[in-house]
Amino acid sequence: MRRRRRAIVWTGFSTLTATGLTVAIVAASVLGIGGLNGRADPAAASALESAATTTLHFSDPVVGRGQYELVRTDAIFAASGSVEKDGPFVAFLQNYHGETYVPADRSDDWVWISCARTPFQTFGPESETLAKMFTSGGDTTVYRRLLGGVGANGDPFGGYNNGTRNPSDDYNALPRDPQQLLDTIYNFNGKAGQSRDGEALVWIADTLRSGTVPAEVRAALYKAAALIPGVTIAEEQATLNGATGAAIGRVETASNIRQDIIIDPVTGQFIGERQVALDSYNGLPAGTTIASTAVTTTVVDAAPTDASVCGAHN
Repeated sequence: MRRRRRAIVWTGFSTLTATGLTVAIVAASVLGIGGLNGRADPAAASALESAATTTLHFSDPVVGRGQYELVRTDAIFAASGSVEKDGPFVAFLQNYHGETYVPADRSDDWVWISCARTPFQTFGPESETLAKMFTSGGDTTVYRRLLGGVGANGDPFGGYNNGTRNPSDDYNALPRDPQQLLDTIYNFNGKAGQSRDGEALVWIADTLRSGTVPAEVRAALYKAAALIPGVTIAEEQATLNGATGAAIGRVETASNIRQDIIIDPVTGQFIGERQVALDSYNGLPAGTTIASTAVTTTVVDAAPTDASVCGAHN
């Protein structure tokens, strides 16, 4: 249920328009790339703060009585393993589709559908063999009804890592002041990750991709990300699942993997997040996106009674 992700091993309004974003990017070439007084790169900080302001001027979807907020998750991620015992690790890419139906009354039943993962792309014979081994091992499709959005283990669906064994979905407990929020995130993470700042951006990406974060909190998270040293605009126009936005990210030097969050510059809407390996990774070429998650939120009148929606994604 906790969709926190690392390298996955199979072994098993103000308004920031597109023009406004371009101005921010040009500012970077004038002011220079790199952190400014311990903050993100000037262009990235400007884009994030403008997106935060914009987010507050676009309301979250209004879910009427009997309706559901549908959060769709479309992901691609690397799975790695050895074809033979003690053999070299190789990797291939998988597809994943999930849907969460959040009722207007959040104390009612939520519906969670997790579709079976399927191979998406292979990279040579051993990678193809590993993908076939994965397919033969089988992945399962899951349909669950979760009263109040709480899983069988007692954890809330989505939510955020608060540094304890059990995640929290109490967004009111998070500070709205950006520096206080960032300090809180540092505290939640403790010594996890390869660096304090890198792990903070991963935490923000993990939290945003649940798709259930209120606009006020999303805005605060954007502003907190603007305070993280090393954060830059990685790509002016990045597309995930057909939606295009600005990719704002940070390279973790220990692994040379870049964590990006992708935001619509007009609405401030969170489009998704990704991790890009700047070096080769278990046989995957340098520059490969080893994990990405696109998040789409809409309002629907009913929730499925089974997992038949997965048929279109397998």
